[in-house]
Amino acid sequence: MRQFSLFISFLLSFIFLAFLGLFGQTLTVVKGKLTDAVNSDAVPFANIGIKGKAIATFTDENGYYKLEMTKGDHVIVVSCIGYEKLEEPVNIPGDNKVVTLNIKLNPTVQELSTVVVSGSRYEQKIEESIATIEVLKARNIQSSNPTSVDQAIDKIPGIVIVDNEPQIRGGSGFSSGLGSRVMVMVDEIPMLRGDAGRPDWGFLPVDDIEQIELVKGASSVVYGSSAITGAINIRTTYPKSIPETKLNTFFGIYSKPQRKYTTPWSGFNPLQYGVSISHLQQFDNIDLSVGMSYFDDQGYISGVPEAASDTAFNKGEFIKRAKVYFNARVRNKKVKGLTYGLNGNFMYNESAETYFWYDADTNIYKSYPGALSYFKVFSFYVDPYIKYFDAKGNQFSFKNRVYYGNTFATNNQSNRYTTMFNELKYSRKFSKLGELTLVAGIMNAYSHSEGQVFSGILASDGTTTANQSGTFDSENLGIYIQISKKFFKRLTVEAGGRFEYYKIVDLTESKPIVRAGVNFQAAKGTYIRASAGQGYRAPSIGERYITTNSGGFGFYPNPQLQSETCNSYELGIKQLFKIGKFAGMLDFAGFYENYWNYVEFNFGVWGHGQIDKSIGFKFLNTGPAQIYGGDFTFAGEGKLSRNLDLSMLLGYTYTIPKATKPDEVYYANFETSTQKTRYYTYANTSTDTTNNILKYRIQHLVKSDFQFTYKKRLSAGITGRYYGYMKNIDIFLYQLDTPKAMHSGIVKYRQEHNGGNFIVDFRIGYVFGIFKVSMIVNNLMDTEYSLRPITIEAPRTTSLQVLLNI
Repeated sequence: MRQFSLFISFLLSFIFLAFLGLFGQTLTVVKGKLTDAVNSDAVPFANIGIKGKAIATFTDENGYYKLEMTKGDHVIVVSCIGYEKLEEPVNIPGDNKVVTLNIKLNPTVQELSTVVVSGSRYEQKIEESIATIEVLKARNIQSSNPTSVDQAIDKIPGIVIVDNEPQIRGGSGFSSGLGSRVMVMVDEIPMLRGDAGRPDWGFLPVDDIEQIELVKGASSVVYGSSAITGAINIRTTYPKSIPETKLNTFFGIYSKPQRKYTTPWSGFNPLQYGVSISHLQQFDNIDLSVGMSYFDDQGYISGVPEAASDTAFNKGEFIKRAKVYFNARVRNKKVKGLTYGLNGNFMYNESAETYFWYDADTNIYKSYPGALSYFKVFSFYVDPYIKYFDAKGNQFSFKNRVYYGNTFATNNQSNRYTTMFNELKYSRKFSKLGELTLVAGIMNAYSHSEGQVFSGILASDGTTTANQSGTFDSENLGIYIQISKKFFKRLTVEAGGRFEYYKIVDLTESKPIVRAGVNFQAAKGTYIRASAGQGYRAPSIGERYITTNSGGFGFYPNPQLQSETCNSYELGIKQLFKIGKFAGMLDFAGFYENYWNYVEFNFGVWGHGQIDKSIGFKFLNTGPAQIYGGDFTFAGEGKLSRNLDLSMLLGYTYTIPKATKPDEVYYANFETSTQKTRYYTYANTSTDTTNNILKYRIQHLVKSDFQFTYKKRLSAGITGRYYGYMKNIDIFLYQLDTPKAMHSGIVKYRQEHNGGNFIVDFRIGYVFGIFKVSMIVNNLMDTEYSLRPITIEAPRTTSLQVLLNI
């Protein structure tokens, strides 16, 4: 399998180099540079043509262009996403001399200029996409000083992160962070761990983000397995013409919980503090971004009240994390349009995490015996890449990533993994064919995992046991194509397909999937979209082979776990508007999804194999399911008065995730302790079967963020998040809530906290020259709340941030 991956890598490299020789540069008589009229930065990949003639070219990576023109008067037409269209008259003399024409483009107004790449793998205006896309820009991220990317993503409407698992429109429940149904990427390259199939939120870049793009709905055709409910693309920034240095430092403190008697510490309250520094600069034809950061969180969860025999670590939760990262890009001087570079990120992390609270009363901020695990992690990724863009609009990119992680952990959770990713992509916008865009590519991902935590295999008697080496490999190959065509300057039609091949031990399968959609501009600023697509997700190594325990409960492997598929449908409308100097958009969408072989993390009595706990969790295919609902987003920014600016984001999502066959037996397990077979159905494993709502789902989700800025110096912002009540969870957690068993207090706690939770964050800052000083308060009301049952979220934290920007 390793040889196959190396073969694919060499094959993609050969194909890419072969393509480079097919497309040459054409000398012309008109040349110049296209720049931004506001900041003088180069505008790459803009379309430049001659009005009334089928002649066109594109600016290169540095904004330069060449265009062959005949003698006489002409009108040059320049267009680029995010800028106002420009028509520039030019006279071409007949003396064969080269004419130099430098052009400046004016950016379009605020929200109307949002450009995304995640919807269809090429740059497009957000309002012209066939999918629902949310965008969080750098200024919105920096204002709240998130210490990890998930805290920034939590601002975006339509998504909630429960126990490290991103849930888009209720598409997934509690899974202990394994086997994400959302593809998480950095610069369009997957960032899910090769073993667990999950993102490491603390590892992802947070200091050098340009914007975060969230695609809602099945995106498997675009990004393959794991994008069955959507995708998150984190776009990092590159230096502009002016060098920039940023130093960010902060110091914070936890408040005592709302119920003071539950405070788990004595003496001084635990602290949070951190520092990061980054520098971005262009050196002739080299773009370089470098940075480093350190973060220390003393945590708000303590160890167990008394030392337990199965507790190897009892100092409570904490995080210590150090990172070094860089982006380097070279713009080749000899071959115009050719760029290549290397990006990287290195992290060392020490932390402790607990899986359950001790009880729901006095000890709610203390760990359950044996549920606290200690981790030491070293991980890194390096991304060598090469891109080529010619004057005819042909774009080639060859992206690669090596992602490595080595984890030492208590509770038999140590592991080591390596993932190699390669992708060759071609795209072109055919101007002569009336704005037809083609995107096609081939990708390969190989993952290797070894260690204790993922070591379960199927024994000859049908039970699961432990593979001593814990060594597993997975292979994924994808081939995709998408075509987008604009008709009558208003109607965009898009269609695409993908062929997926996946192999993990005895599971080998191939799957073709398709999607199609339309976007119609019905009136000025009004865009109606409709789409239908298929989703596919293969199980991760972790879901199939997890073998560990925590807090007296086992995590059982299921080597027979199968892939899941879905059909996804969406109808939406987006309205852009501008009132004075305030611009924004309203978006409404309805969605409907059907799933087959739906994978859920089930609590039950398993009691076999070499795991020394008789009850715990296992991933199972639970049969068919459907999810439908709607969401609404209102976003805008601009001036309310001469000195007062407002940026706002408001969203609401309502989902109905249902089991369509609640009485169907999806798993039968022979229990050695009782010598009986237990049959598992949705109905007999749920605490609340009303309307057959799936377990661990938040049906009502509200997000809001308002930022006011006065005279570009004084700013104040407020963020609100409403999480609806999680109606249905595993019934076994209720059955274990007795003095002789776990006695977590979950039954009483959920009865007393059944109205959802509204969390408010507040921030205020002032700019002193090159300094910005801010006070940030998260969970302003010090609300006690739980998203995943038997875990408690953080009480209020108050931080002082000092940001230096040179």
